[in-house]
Amino acid sequence: MISRSSLVLLAGLVALANGMVREGWFETRVDHFSPRNMDTFSMRYYSNDEHAYAKGPIFVIVGSNGPIETRYLREGLFYDTAYLEGAYLFANEHRYFGHSLPVDDASTENLDFLTVDQALADLAAWIHHLRHEVVGNPQAKVILMGWGYGGSLATWFHTQFPHLSDGVWVSSGNNNADLDLPEYMESLGNTIGEFGGRDCYSTIFSSFLVAQNLIELDRSELLTEMFHLCDDLNTDNRWDTTAFLLGLQRDIEDEMMHLRNTMSTTYMCVNIQDPEIGNSLYSLRNWFAREHQYEQCVNLGFEHYMAPLLETNFDDEDLQAGHRQRLYLQCTALGFFPTTDSILWLPYRGIHHLGVFRTNARFGGRQPDIANVHFTHGDIDPMMLTGITSDLNDDAPATVIPNTFFAPDLESIDYENDSPELIEAKERTRTLIDIWIYQGFEPIAV
Repeated sequence: MISRSSLVLLAGLVALANGMVREGWFETRVDHFSPRNMDTFSMRYYSNDEHAYAKGPIFVIVGSNGPIETRYLREGLFYDTAYLEGAYLFANEHRYFGHSLPVDDASTENLDFLTVDQALADLAAWIHHLRHEVVGNPQAKVILMGWGYGGSLATWFHTQFPHLSDGVWVSSGNNNADLDLPEYMESLGNTIGEFGGRDCYSTIFSSFLVAQNLIELDRSELLTEMFHLCDDLNTDNRWDTTAFLLGLQRDIEDEMMHLRNTMSTTYMCVNIQDPEIGNSLYSLRNWFAREHQYEQCVNLGFEHYMAPLLETNFDDEDLQAGHRQRLYLQCTALGFFPTTDSILWLPYRGIHHLGVFRTNARFGGRQPDIANVHFTHGDIDPMMLTGITSDLNDDAPATVIPNTFFAPDLESIDYENDSPELIEAKERTRTLIDIWIYQGFEPIAV
């Protein structure tokens, strides 16, 4: 296993290879809300000032629930806009993820400081530091950008600290915390029907019903052999059978989502449907086998599913990927558990967790009191139902982009391949950022 120190060194080398992207560390408090706890930790961030001018604005990519993402410090729409505006580019790493670790391990008692409020306080202290110590301009305009949970944080930060940010672009933000999301699976099913065809939808739907019937009939050996499972499926164990069905569903979901466009669904359905096979479960099995053709066997057992969530050593690759930390945030503040209470998908029931009501009550859910923000969504992103998809007011517009999935507008404008609607959404974001930067600017009289 690669040690954390080796990964930090490797990350630094990658940053150097990226030219102007540089690594930095900011010392911030472990607990911003207790005057008795003066412990601190180092929060990692990256910067790119290749296009910045001395009094230029500050563009911040808000850290999400995973290791820091540096790609959009050197490419994409936000980078392109920074070039046009002469902006400094920064990206921070969310506490408990990557190498920004306020505690020694991820045991349950050590996760007490993994909260939305602590993350927002980190961001506030860091932006104050950037303005005063790094850029040297306390009045520098600050534009935030985030996607998914990072977009939620950007929105909430703008409402809580309006003196520290001047505008926000939120791509596929999850602004309304919601415990149980049966609509998520419904959306995936509708997308399969629309872009893969009703026959494909019927094949997948039927294959899961057949699998469930085989589980009820205790045909463990047949399912274990068909799907080349590493361990025998225990049909007497509800958790084991649920993990098996969830594993099949996640394979389908991952295939649909990885290209962030509808073609992946179309290609998947072409490969699932075989006119020479009359059995839906065998059609799904053949596609599944191709997806896992380079694995000796496939692990879909409950223990295998739970293992990444139980690890507490930050050197472990599952902790480095953020699986346990993401689940903790879901359980304590966000929810966002896709379930199949709906009859349109699998019978996989939700589990109740606390904190969702408080998150919406504090930050406003789908109706935050906010201005200078642009919400963008792909209209077939199943998480769109947790976001803001209609204008809140004249200064908080929303743009929904047809036939696109999660965060479809992060890349540079491609006038040859982007749809007209996607081009329009990107140009709107760029224009709004320009307006936010020059808002209140008084030209020099001549």
